[in-house]
Amino acid sequence: MQRKVIVNEKEYVMPKMSIDTYMDYLELSEQVDTKKRYTKQDIEAMVLFICKAYGNQFTVEELKDVEKGLDAAGIIMEFQFIDVGIGEEIAKRMEKIEKNFQNGK
Repeated sequence: MQRKVIVNEKEYVMPKMSIDTYMDYLELSEQVDTKKRYTKQDIEAMVLFICKAYGNQFTVEELKDVEKGLDAAGIIMEFQFIDVGIGEEIAKRMEKIEKNFQNGK
């Protein structure tokens, strides 16, 4: 999974996500996805998680900066795209397994 985000005019690459971090994501995702509208606490939790997922390469303040960070839509999208990135990585690995199987490896 090669998620990238631009914060403070710098591009950051999400490091390999541990299973514990992904389980934290799933727990938070389950909590916020059941609501019709996000609360302040939901957004704060998403911001904290995005920083954690990117290995704390940037701060919460930098991520929320009105000029050089992400806006509300960007934060929500970045949080939601974590699952998309995992799905893409699974598809890529399955494709590799399929090619190896067809080639007899």
